[in-house]
Amino acid sequence: MRLTAEEFESQRFDLPEAGRWHELHEGQPVLLSAPEAIHGTIVLNLSRLLAQWFSSQPARQRGYACFGLGITAERSPDTVYMPAISVFLNGVPFSQTDRTIASEVPCVIIDIASSNDRRTDMRRRTTSYLQHGVSMIWVPDPFKKEIQVIRRNQHTLALGAWQNLEGGTVLPGFTVAVADVFAEPKWWDGKLPECSVIRDDKADQT
Repeated sequence: MRLTAEEFESQRFDLPEAGRWHELHEGQPVLLSAPEAIHGTIVLNLSRLLAQWFSSQPARQRGYACFGLGITAERSPDTVYMPAISVFLNGVPFSQTDRTIASEVPCVIIDIASSNDRRTDMRRRTTSYLQHGVSMIWVPDPFKKEIQVIRRNQHTLALGAWQNLEGGTVLPGFTVAVADVFAEPKWWDGKLPECSVIRDDKADQT
């Protein structure tokens, strides 16, 4: 029996491992491989960089990032992917943060090719994101230490460790060395990750 995206959302936490790493592929729940530690490193690095970029934008134009948020990429039968990071620039601020499946289309999706099942299905995943209306997709590959940049009606870029990842017209001014995306964080500096967006928003209210 196939599930709809809405049924998957309501039943996800009843699945093994409380639904963690589960997606819906053509109506069928699928358990993906748990990623290696490098997956979390990439999420950490990019989330901190995105927070810095958000805080540099005018208060009324700031976006936000969601983590592990479901994207209904296909319908009839329904497919729900759970990319690592989804970036929203429009709509009500933080309206998607507490959702299991997004009700809006993100402008940027970061889907990490951190396991064989994600890697082999990545072409279909990225094609579905574009058809869903996503403007730009970043696919960090921890095995090749490269990042693919995929945009509608443009050639796919494969950026090596010696190059820079840039936000282009979608995230203007955002830039980071590809090598830094895969770099292990220096935990010994005593500083924990923080969301500068929230801190700055509070400052704006004082």
